[in-house]
Amino acid sequence: MYFRFNILFIIAIQVVVIQANSAQTASEACNSCCTAGIPGIPGQHGNPGASGQQGVNGEKGMKGDYGEQGIKGEQGIKGKQGMKGEQGMKGEQGMKGDNGRDGLDGVPGKLGPKGPQGLIGLPGANGVKGQKGEKANITNSQNKSAFTAVFTSDPGRATGPLKYDTIITNVGNDYNKETGKFVCAIPGIYAFQVTSRASNGKTLTKIMKNGDKQVSVYMTSYSASTMVILDLVLGDEVWTQPHPGSTYNYYYSDGDRYMSFSGFLLYAT
Repeated sequence: MYFRFNILFIIAIQVVVIQANSAQTASEACNSCCTAGIPGIPGQHGNPGASGQQGVNGEKGMKGDYGEQGIKGEQGIKGKQGMKGEQGMKGEQGMKGDNGRDGLDGVPGKLGPKGPQGLIGLPGANGVKGQKGEKANITNSQNKSAFTAVFTSDPGRATGPLKYDTIITNVGNDYNKETGKFVCAIPGIYAFQVTSRASNGKTLTKIMKNGDKQVSVYMTSYSASTMVILDLVLGDEVWTQPHPGSTYNYYYSDGDRYMSFSGFLLYAT
């Protein structure tokens, strides 16, 4: 196919060359005897020629060979270790330097947390005995309260608090003759005693504290007494009285003072 195409191409070129030579010869003959004519009207374009056949692909060339790999060189010989140098001579010891100055005191640190309470220590040894003190003046320093009140005349049939007509002793003035009551001015422990005598052989007398019965004494003949110890606070009242609403309240006394009411402070609290 490729060879045929080449032959046709060569023939076409030769025809064109012959036509060109013939035209040149005719032109030279005309020029020698005639004048040039008016150029003719350009002819119409010819129809496109048929497409030529596709050329044949050329054969693929052979692949070149790789070059051979070079030979690996041998490992070099390890060098010898150098000789160890000799140790130098020890230098002489230098002179001792002077002591440095003490540094300044640092800033005090913060107070640490409070530690746990330690165990109780053993009792300490007895101290040296002190000098003997002076005897206290008890008469001037002790609080005092004491009284005794009596009937010096016949009271007859009595009611309510017994109001004794004669006061024998009233230290501190805590017994009130008008009311027949003892009023506590010094809190403490007190002792109270009552002695009574009946006119008809029977009496019943009580020692009262703030309206409450403390003790009673009952008499069928002659006279009898009773006593009580009371713990009083400031303002407490103590008095004697017959049993209310009974017939055992007929008393008797005279200048011999058969009936009495007494009290005194044992110690202040």
